[in-house]
Amino acid sequence: MDELGPLRVKKYGGRTFVRKGEPYTLPQKQEDRGAITMAGALNALTNQVTWVYGRSKDTSAMIELIEILFNQYRSASKLYITWDAASWHRSNELVDWLDTFNQGTDQSGEGPLIHLIPLPTSSQFLDVIEAIFSGMKKAVIHHSNYRSEEEMKAAVSRHFMERNEYFLANPKRAGKKIWDLDFFADYGSLRSGDYREW
Repeated sequence: MDELGPLRVKKYGGRTFVRKGEPYTLPQKQEDRGAITMAGALNALTNQVTWVYGRSKDTSAMIELIEILFNQYRSASKLYITWDAASWHRSNELVDWLDTFNQGTDQSGEGPLIHLIPLPTSSQFLDVIEAIFSGMKKAVIHHSNYRSEEEMKAAVSRHFMERNEYFLANPKRAGKKIWDLDFFADYGSLRSGDYREW
């Protein structure tokens, strides 16, 4: 899981071919058309992206996305979530909420128990969804000039829906390096990833 934004709704540049000597410029000052912020999750096994738009990058956005994932993978017994070391990923509010949520799940016997596995520092290559966000920006943000937040959100959502459809038809696990290791074979080596120890 990770967050992206805020992305301003404005005219964007990007890599392009121009004739020699032909200037390529963008206006420095642009009208304020708003901005979008989003959180996303990537299923490493199925390569499917789940995303949600929010107003800010904070604990409440993470809780909302975790609840969506919980309902999406309700038939699973466990759900492992990896993410970077952002402060809202280890806030007391999140830890307390997750303890209560997992306790309710355990008592009801319905839905997966959620385990948080934070990534080590300086390990961006393991945060596979960063590459997914980067590809989305190249596809729908670079060289764009959306008129509103709704128009930008529609383009982003269309990109992720088409991506999900492609990997449903052409199954492939997400990432490359992460499959060189079995991160969950020896849970003892992941003690620092247990959110109760934070």
